[in-house]
Amino acid sequence: MRVLPTQERFFDFESSNKIKELFLLSCEVFKDYRFIMLPTLEFYSPELYGEGTLLVGSSQDGGLVCLRKDWTLSLARFLSLQRDLNLPLKVFYFGSTFSSKGEIERLQAGIEYLGEKGIEAELEVIRRLSEFLKSCGLSDVVLSLGHVEIAESLLQRYGDDYREALLSKNFSKLSGAPELRELLLTQGGEGVLLNFEKKYPEFSVQCSQLRELASRIEGMNIIFDLSELRPQGYYTGIVFEFFHPSIGSPIAGGGRYDGLYRSLGREVCAVGGAVYLDLLLEI
Repeated sequence: MRVLPTQERFFDFESSNKIKELFLLSCEVFKDYRFIMLPTLEFYSPELYGEGTLLVGSSQDGGLVCLRKDWTLSLARFLSLQRDLNLPLKVFYFGSTFSSKGEIERLQAGIEYLGEKGIEAELEVIRRLSEFLKSCGLSDVVLSLGHVEIAESLLQRYGDDYREALLSKNFSKLSGAPELRELLLTQGGEGVLLNFEKKYPEFSVQCSQLRELASRIEGMNIIFDLSELRPQGYYTGIVFEFFHPSIGSPIAGGGRYDGLYRSLGREVCAVGGAVYLDLLLEI
């Protein structure tokens, strides 16, 4: 009996119908956002895409061609080339990303809010993603808030070799970095912020930003995780993840990435987030 390779994702008729419903729902929830389609095939840039990119061939002029790795990267690559970019700008997308590591294809719906420097951008993105998840019928969702400047600063003290251990929350591999190991335990309510701020007053600005954001989010169960880093390296400020009790990994996530457009020659601040639709099909 023939079977599909384990890394190849196949959506049966039932799952495909659910995906159609999720797309229609996202069009309704994000109807005031500008919808965008981007190329699935792109010319590979090692500086921008790094490892894990799924290369599929080369063009006639010898340039490497890859499948879209990350919606935020692809959107930034496209918008940074636009001569007249009217800000602020709210964009939403729906489609797959591809990776040479693990599962080849992942399906996402996401939003990006460009041109807003203040915390209103984080509030907007979190509220709208929460609205989408509630529209999907999900309850008991928990919002986890963090700030990458905290973990990044402590990583500089011990070296970037500990990054993967911090990302995977591997206690044993952090035995040589006691402050990073302790950071993994810095999770919980507002008391966590107060205690951490007393011990590390140099992070009072970041803790204040997290406290202010949480105080303005209503109707959600919120925890703080000060060890939070995102797998993508372009995040620069507050980051967040949504969790559901029936799934062991986040069902949505995102954050602020003010430096990404600067690396592409534009001064654009931005906050974005995506829902991992593959996981929603399992709930």
